[in-house]
Amino acid sequence: MALKFWVTTPFFYPDMTRPWSEVLDGMIRIVDAAEELGFEGITINENQFQNYVSNPSAMMFAAVAATRTKRLRIVPGVVVLPAYNPLLVASEMSLLDHLAPGRIGIGVARGGSRFQLDRLGVKPENQRPLYEEALGIIRRLFTEDDVSHDGQFFSFPPTTLVPKPTTKPHPDIWVASQSTDGVRKVAQQGLNLITAPNYGNFEPYGDLEELLESYNDEIAKTGLPRGEVMVLRHTWVGRTEEEALEYFDDIVNEYNHYIALVKGEGTVETREERLATRDVGESRDFVTRGKMRPTEHSFPKDNLLEKYADPVLTTPDRMIERFKTYEAMGVDHLACLVANGMPTDAVIKNMEMMAAEVLPAFAD
Repeated sequence: MALKFWVTTPFFYPDMTRPWSEVLDGMIRIVDAAEELGFEGITINENQFQNYVSNPSAMMFAAVAATRTKRLRIVPGVVVLPAYNPLLVASEMSLLDHLAPGRIGIGVARGGSRFQLDRLGVKPENQRPLYEEALGIIRRLFTEDDVSHDGQFFSFPPTTLVPKPTTKPHPDIWVASQSTDGVRKVAQQGLNLITAPNYGNFEPYGDLEELLESYNDEIAKTGLPRGEVMVLRHTWVGRTEEEALEYFDDIVNEYNHYIALVKGEGTVETREERLATRDVGESRDFVTRGKMRPTEHSFPKDNLLEKYADPVLTTPDRMIERFKTYEAMGVDHLACLVANGMPTDAVIKNMEMMAAEVLPAFAD
């Protein structure tokens, strides 16, 4: 199967002097453009109480996207399951599946930041077991009637979703994981994988390869069918290398917000550290009135494509060459993070250029 291209709606809000409605309008325009330009789908970011991801409900925005589109696949995610009651997640996903039959999936995770979960009263030691219990409940509710449960965190008498999902056996489930141990667990469950190695952007070569090797090795051990694999990349295409770097500072700024949220100051020097299971760390004071204080890492622009597997800021021919290697590695879908604080008009033009000059090289 040829590599398929998605875009993300990241709801990045670095300039909080702007009305948030402008961010929302930009994300809606990305949805409309993805539908019109032939991208396969969109992923919808979610987080609360800060301006790195300023969308409090991926599922609510997915309903907006579903009613505006006819063919686009839509994945709200990641939804941090420890923040929710799984019965409500399953119920709302069933509604979404009826709004856009066969086009809806859900991306789930245990959560990569303590900031959100601290405010929702989730203890760090409960994060993993809460996630695992919730995911098991959702999977049962999608396919079974009169599900009852008596667990560590959730207990309820016989319960049936009304309505049940229209997609059989259920909408796609995507698990976001960034560590070797994490991707092995996804493989053991026979679920789809969304990944980018830990700590996001400015990723050295070899990290993604090791993650995919771990996923594929575990699939071979389980004997289960291989799930689909989606990889997130920061992309920007230009007629020249210089043009492709026009918004490089925005890429760096987005990285510094992400690192502030998930790690704090400091770097991760070794591959073993980057691909290790990440804990949520200590509580930190880095958000005031909803505005995050980003870290201050800097990166040189020179030889960017030779130094880093992500970001991919380059010309159409070199972008095609890079993504052909992903296709050969067994990546099924590539989610392009194209809105890192750039003007929305520029984002749409860049999507148009990708659609005209990159996507045709991957047509079935």
